[in-house]
Formats: sequence, structure tokens, C-alpha cells
Amino acid sequence: MPTPDPAGGHHPGPPRFVHVDEQIVDPIFVDGHHGLDRDNLAPSLAGEPRRDPDPYDADAFTWSLVESPEGSEATVEFAPKPYDDVAQYDHGDHHTAEFQPDVPGTYVFELDAPDGTHHQTVRALPEAPDDAGGPPRLAIEGHYDAESEEFVLDADAERSPTSNAFREDLRVEWLPEDDSGLDPTDVTVEESNLADEGTDDRVLTGHRLRVPADALDGPTRLFAAPYDGQVLGNVDEVVLDPETETTDLPNRPPEWLDDAVIYEIFTRSFEGTPGGTDFDFLTSKVPYLDDLGIDVVWLTPIVPAWSAQIDNAPGGPHAYSTEDYFEVASDLGTIEEYERFVETCHDHDIRVCFDLVINHAGWTNEQFQDTIAELGEDTGDEYVLPNVEAWDTESKYFDWFDRRADATDTDAAPAATYFFGTRLQPNLNYGNMALREHVMAAVEYWAPKVDAFRCDIAWGVPHSFWKEVRRRVRAEDTEFMLLDETIPRLPSFAESEFDAHFDTTGFMHSAHAVARGDRPASDLVRAIEKRYIDGFPTFTRILNTTENHDERRLYYEAETEGHRENVAKAQRAAVAAAFTLPGVPFILYGQERLVGEHGTPRESAFDEDDPRTDDDVRVDPYKRAFMNWKEYPEDHFAFYERLIDTYHELDVLHPSADLAQAPSQGGDPDDVLVFGRESDDQSVVVVINFGDGTAAVDLRNAVDPCNHFTGENCETDGPDHVTRVEVETLGIFETPGVLGPSHRP
Repeated sequence: MPTPDPAGGHHPGPPRFVHVDEQIVDPIFVDGHHGLDRDNLAPSLAGEPRRDPDPYDADAFTWSLVESPEGSEATVEFAPKPYDDVAQYDHGDHHTAEFQPDVPGTYVFELDAPDGTHHQTVRALPEAPDDAGGPPRLAIEGHYDAESEEFVLDADAERSPTSNAFREDLRVEWLPEDDSGLDPTDVTVEESNLADEGTDDRVLTGHRLRVPADALDGPTRLFAAPYDGQVLGNVDEVVLDPETETTDLPNRPPEWLDDAVIYEIFTRSFEGTPGGTDFDFLTSKVPYLDDLGIDVVWLTPIVPAWSAQIDNAPGGPHAYSTEDYFEVASDLGTIEEYERFVETCHDHDIRVCFDLVINHAGWTNEQFQDTIAELGEDTGDEYVLPNVEAWDTESKYFDWFDRRADATDTDAAPAATYFFGTRLQPNLNYGNMALREHVMAAVEYWAPKVDAFRCDIAWGVPHSFWKEVRRRVRAEDTEFMLLDETIPRLPSFAESEFDAHFDTTGFMHSAHAVARGDRPASDLVRAIEKRYIDGFPTFTRILNTTENHDERRLYYEAETEGHRENVAKAQRAAVAAAFTLPGVPFILYGQERLVGEHGTPRESAFDEDDPRTDDDVRVDPYKRAFMNWKEYPEDHFAFYERLIDTYHELDVLHPSADLAQAPSQGGDPDDVLVFGRESDDQSVVVVINFGDGTAAVDLRNAVDPCNHFTGENCETDGPDHVTRVEVETLGIFETPGVLGPSHRP
């Protein structure tokens, strides 16, 4: 893969925009108590990353703060201690830096690296007031004006619906990538306002810029951030190429995602029996996925891992504890057989998403094992790992793992830290350049083989690393897709990092609550609107998942804890909402075959009286159940087939179409959801019924009563001034127009 950074070498990447009270910090813990976000200022990797690099010298990279706003006393930090409960072990290499600004203004860092000196700017805006409301949103557009020989850049910024700021305070700040050679004085700023006055000379502030082509030395990146006078919004970027006279917006999802249905497979459950799944079986089922209408298939990890090597692993053989980043698990087959599976998917126009697990490795990981000098006695419990009595501090891999300064009950000092305290999964140290190179080598090994990465625990890896991953994979494949797992989902991961995002705490949890009968159906629309309020840009994509392998099955939860009689219908209604509301529709294997009733549940690794009650399988034995290939309800399966076909047929259901208001009367509000979708070419009204029977709903009389989903006329007797329709589960009705968008999706 080529090095995609136009600045080349170890340049640390894009400028950063932050509030003055925000830290750029990389804590050693990845859990709710210690924050759900990590970052640092880091050199990029120069050239082709090596799988097993030697350690970089401690002084190979030197950071200094060379410019600060007046009155600032901030300094470069290494291994800061943002939490009071534990001291972080200082590895001493200081390849990366951490920072917290103390006054608003512009800070410039200098990085002395083996290939020369580089710079990185951090722009700090004032601390946001507590009652500021949501952040503004921004999207950049650009074109080349041949007549004036200039690039024209337009920034479309808008306030959040909950913003307390004044419209005239909304501004857009631009920074070119450091060391790009672009002199800000060569740029003409247009469509400015009074709020633009008084910013730093290096900051370009305005809603339109004109950049002369002859002011550029080569492809040049500019970054823009919206600011409403109180809250900073997401950063967007544009690349200007004077040679080709083109602009590029690299922070956009691939176009194919807007017509895609994603299907997740818990790999070792898919064949239906313990130990039955291998790549040959997966390949044999590609036609099944094609017939179902699937566009993207995501397999849970296929690399070697401890949980797939024992008879009854807690949570099942999930393989989220990587033993080797460059191999496939032997129980699944060979790399050639995996590549044959991918090729077969491509023959059926199905893309393949690789599960990239790089927040943590596994206890059996060769590099981690090399750091252990002495283990304690065997515990006699295959699920309890032995204590670490001493570490091999001379191991070349010792600094590849996060550590605390003190000892723990299980580890000698400096004790390793683990993902949510699970010793099976040691956290990786992204402050070490050799570790970053090792992981990037894995990224570049798998990226050419597949079409997308689903990035496990994305919030446990620094933003600086994801920004570099995005550039590298897109340099090889401009249509490569990155999907993050961030819980709760954070808009910042849409800043030149990820194309699509989980929404577990929003849409998924709302769908479960509605399916149980605990919350009104309208909460699903509110979950979609919350994305807009939280500042996600219009162009990014968010998954509408009703289940994934880490969450309880919707059917199982609604059956055991809910109040509805027809639980299978409630599941169908929930997935109908996932396909018709703005977002990317998603299916967990077996949903279409009602695996929560007809599949074979997994058994917990622990006895009923064992205190380890939070085992994934005990919480829900069906969440990772064995697939039911023989017995399934045909009408339920047919609903999924028809729903996927309808989604592919109607562009108005796709993520870029507006969510709109659709007046209606009738139907229990706890059960019936009515909304509009509108594109430039079509408008529809969608009716979803979670209730046990049919629902009669009165719509405007301009609505066509023919249901796009069933092909049937759903009209029934009602008043002359309305169109009354009866809907079993899903109705999609054409209309000349709706009342107007409630928001951009």
C-alpha cells in the first residue's frame, strides 16, 4: 500500500479542533469509569509497516510546543494521570504526546522525527456553557473554477435544534494541514460575518473560501469546523489537487453503502452444531445470503483466539482475544479457503466485512506471553488465569501493552491493564510506535482481501490511529468502508475516521423497549432525531440494528420480559422500522428464521450457583445460538425476504432521504408508528404496527392506499376526507408530498 499522506513520512496528521477544557489524552483503561474515548498526538508511520519491528529509540520522536496563545501555561504531556485512582506506568519512550489547552487560541506543536521536523496545530475554542445545547453540523462542498483558476470551497453549517446560540454567531473555521505549504494570506475569504473577527491569523474564518491553484504545491488538505459561539461541531475535510484541478471529499462513506443491507454472522454458530462451521460451509451458504438479498456480510473474528480453542468458552467461541493478527483460525480452515469464501461473495455481489479487534489482544498472544517472566501456580480452573509473578522488562514487546505503575491482586508491578478488567484481553499501548506499526501491518494485510472493517471497541483506540488507518485503506481502495463500535456512539468518530456507526444505546435499545411494550412506538423516531441533535453530519451513516451478538435477542427479551402476545410480530415490526427509518438496515444471523425460538441455545460455561452471572450466554442463551437451518416459520422468513426486496426497490427508504412528518389519526400510539420519507423523486407514508392485530389508521386523502410492501389495496371504510388503511405489520403508501422534513436524517 502507498503512503497516502501528501506531507509524507512521520507527519502527525490533521490539525485538531477542541474546547479549551478538553484533553487529548490516552488513558490506560478502557471502561466506563475511566472514559469512553482515547486520543494522542502521534507520528504517522513512514513507508510500509513491518509485522515485527524492533523498538524505536526513546528519543526517535521529540515533541515540543513552539507556539501558544498569550497567557497560556500549557505544556506537552507524557503519560498524564487524568484519573485519581491509579498512576499510569511511564514507559519512557514518549513517541506520542498528550495535551490539554488552558486558554482559547491556537497551539502549534513541533515533532522532530527521523525524517525531519513536522508540525501539528491544535485550535482551542472556549469552554462550552452547560446549557449550550447540541453542536452545529457542517458539510463541505468544493469545485474548481477554471475561469479564475481557483478552488471554491463552500461550508454548509447549521445549528442544532437545541442550540441556545444566535444564528449570527455561527461561523466556520478552516485550517490547512500543517506543512502543506499553503499560505493563509493567499486565500480569499468570502461570506464572512461579524463573528469571524478577532480569530488567529493562521485561521481562515468564513463560509466560502477561494484558493488559487498556483498557491498549492501539490494535493492539499483543508479542515473546517463549525462553531456557534458556544459549541464546536464535527470537523470535515477537503483535498485540493492543482494538477488534476479537482476536489475530493475523503470524509464520505462509499456510495454503495446507501443501498446496502448488512448481515452479521457469529461465525462458529452459523453451521448449527458445535465445531461445524468452517470456511467451506460459509462458502456453501453464500447463495443463501444472495437469495435473501444481503449486500454485506460481517463475520465475527476469524483469527486464532483462546475462546475458540476450548470446549465451552464463556460467552461461546467469540474469538475477540487475538492470538495472531496474521493468521486464520485452524478450526475454520486456511487463508486460501477464506479468500475463496471472499471471492464467492464477490461473485454474488456481496461485500465482506472483516472484524478488526485492535483495542486489546489476547492472553495467548505471542507478544504478550513474551513479556511474562514468571507465572504463579495453576489455579485448577480453566477459566481463571494464573497470576503474573514477574515481568520480563527486557522483552522487545514489553511496552506494547498498557500498564499501571503498581501491582494488583493478580499481576506484579507494573501490572498490565485489561479490557473492562478481563485478564484474557490485555490492552494495547498506542503510545508505542512499534506497536502501532505492528497493528498497521495487520490492517494492511487484511484490507486488500476484504471490502470493509468492523472495528471492535473503536472507542478504545486513539483517534490519531483511526485517522491514519482511514487514509491508508482509502489510498488502496476508495470504496473501502470503516464501521465503528462506539458505545455510546460519539459524533467525533465521523471526523475523517469512520463511515458508519453503531447506535446501540439509541435505536437498538429503543426497538427493544417498544417490542417489549414498555415504550411508545414513536420513541423510534426520537432515536433517529437524536442523531441529528447530537451533531452527526448528514453524510455519515448510522446502523439501524435491532440485534447484534453482544446484545440480548429482541425476541428472547420481549418473550421473557415483555407484555405483547405476538412477540414474533413485534420483532418483524422492529426490523421494519430499521429498514424504513433513515439509517443502514442490519440483520443478525437467524433473525430471519426466528432463531430465538427455533435455534439451539448455547449453554453457559458456569454452573447456576457460580457467581459469574454476567456471562453472555447466561444473560441470553440465544444471543449466540446455533443457527436453525431445518425448522423455521416460513411466513416469518418470507417477511424478511419481502422487506429486503422492498428496501432495494424504493430509494426513498435509503439513508439520504428525509424523514418527514405524516399526519395521521387512529391506532394505539404505543403500537402504531407513522412517519414520512421524502426524496427528490418520491414521497411515502410509512405505517408500522407493533400490536397483535391489524391497525386502522386515517391518513390524508391524497395518500394512495396501495401498499408497496404487500402489493395490496389496504383501504377500508372511513370518513370522506381521509384515506383509512388497515395495516397488519408494515404499510408503505405513495403520496404526492408530506408536510415537510422534521429534520435531515
